[in-house]
Amino acid sequence: MQGTVLPLSDDYRGAVYVALLQQVPCALLCSLMLDGGRLARVCGIAVLGFWVAAALIMARRPTAPGRWDRPFLRWGFLPVLATTIALSRFA
Repeated sequence: MQGTVLPLSDDYRGAVYVALLQQVPCALLCSLMLDGGRLARVCGIAVLGFWVAAALIMARRPTAPGRWDRPFLRWGFLPVLATTIALSRFA
């Protein structure tokens, strides 16, 4: 049985690589904080939210990324994490 393959542009490859290089160390450092797992949960929520947005971006324009798609995929995790941490103070 053959599956369908989404024809993604090669322009996404470098941006996804940079995003993973940011997220893996950040997730490891957040999980090492001695705060009862609070920051690890917040980081997990930020990672999940970022990849949901990334999947929507790549599904919307798989072959030709828009002007802001690659910069968001490359550098968008840090603002998403900062916003998630700031909003978690109110929860």
